[in-house]
Amino acid sequence: LLMLFTACFPKIENGEIIKDFHNSRRTAMFVANHNSWMDIPFLGHTIGWKNYKFVAKKELEKVPILGKAIKVANNVLVDRSDRRSQLLTLKQGIKWLENGVNLWTFPE
Repeated sequence: LLMLFTACFPKIENGEIIKDFHNSRRTAMFVANHNSWMDIPFLGHTIGWKNYKFVAKKELEKVPILGKAIKVANNVLVDRSDRRSQLLTLKQGIKWLENGVNLWTFPE
């Protein structure tokens, strides 16, 4: 909806690569730069709204609505100040990938 309201759509080049990837039933971690609120809709439009989880910083739990959505969807949260949390996040991410779930992250 956001892309419709703003009339902004990404130009997709080599889209067959993504189609072939999804047809292969493999999983991956998609990493993108985070520049605006449009990044998530653009990435979803580009790689498809397939089975995925976000890897997000724990601080986002405090953001109204977004924080609740992240928790309810059982996304992967990392506390960047806690080494143990970082290792648990890695293990949780590997588990999702092994179970056929793609990961998305926007490192900053």
